[in-house]
Amino acid sequence: MADITFLNAPFLWLLFSIPLMVALHFFLMKYVKRRAVLFANFEALKRVTGSVVLSKNITLLIVRILIILFFIMSAAGMIIWTEGQLSEFNYVLAIDSSSSMLADDFTPNRLEATKETAIGFVDSLDANAKIGVVTFSGVSKIESVLSEDRDAVEKAIKDIPVSSTGGTDITGGIINAVNVLKVENTRSMSIVLLTDGQHTVGSPIEEGIKYALDNKVIVHTIGMATDKGGSFELTQLLSTIDRPTLQRIAENTGGKVFIAGDTAEMQAAFNEIVTLSSKNVPFQTRLLFLVIGIILLFAEWTLLSTRFKALP
Repeated sequence: MADITFLNAPFLWLLFSIPLMVALHFFLMKYVKRRAVLFANFEALKRVTGSVVLSKNITLLIVRILIILFFIMSAAGMIIWTEGQLSEFNYVLAIDSSSSMLADDFTPNRLEATKETAIGFVDSLDANAKIGVVTFSGVSKIESVLSEDRDAVEKAIKDIPVSSTGGTDITGGIINAVNVLKVENTRSMSIVLLTDGQHTVGSPIEEGIKYALDNKVIVHTIGMATDKGGSFELTQLLSTIDRPTLQRIAENTGGKVFIAGDTAEMQAAFNEIVTLSSKNVPFQTRLLFLVIGIILLFAEWTLLSTRFKALP
C-alpha cells in the first residue's frame, strides 16, 4: 500500500486557485460571447471555418488545470511511499548533547540514560553493521565515524560530554549524520536521532529532511519526554519536545517516531528499530511533476497557436 506525504504542505493551499480559475474561465467565455454577438456574423463564420465558432474551450481549460496541479504538487514536494524488503543497514546515532540533557527526570539524567540504551542498541545490531555517532547542540560534531569496532563505538558514546554551546541544531545533526553514512553506501542507511528539545538554531528542518531524502537515508526519531519534566543545573528550566517536528522528520524520510517517557520506553524504541522487517521506499515526484508541467505549458501554447487560434 502506498502512502503520500508532502515536504512543503502549505503549498497545497494553492489548490483553491483551481476552482477560481474554472469560474473565471467560464465567466470570460460568457463575456466574450456576449461581445461577439454584437459584431459577428456567426453563420458566415461557420460556413468558412466549418465548425463551432465560439466553443467553451474545455480542452484548454483541462490542460491549464493540469498545469497548475502539477506545479503545485511539485512545489509541495509530493512523495509517494511504497513498501519494500528490508536490506542490511548501517546506522548513525545522532544524540542531543545540549545542557538540557542533564535534566533529572531520567535516572541519573537524560544523557546518561541515552548512553546506556544506545550502547544496548549497538550490541544488538548485526555483526556486519557499521555504526557511527554524532552529537548536536548549537553545533554538530562527529564522535565516531562508521565502524564495526563495537568497543570503539561504545567508548565514543560513553565519552559524550554535555556541550557548552547553546541551542539545539537538529538540522545540523541530521546533515552531519548523513555525511558520515555517505562514506560507505553499500548498505541501506539509517539515522536514529535522540533529542529532548526543539530545533532552535541553524537551518530550517526542511533542509535536513531534503538532504536525508536526496541521499536515501531513513531517519528514526526518539523524543525524550516525561510528563513532569525535569530540572537541570540548579534551575527550574524545562525543555519540551516538539512532537510535530520529530514526526515530520520521520514520516518524510520513511522512519518512525517514538516518544519515550523512561528508559524502558527508550529501550523498546531501539528494539523496534532493530527488528523492522520492511522499510518505506520514497519516490520523489518534484522533478517529474515539474517536467510534466513544463511539457503541458508547451502543449497549451500549441493549442493556442492552432486549434484555439483567434480569428483575425
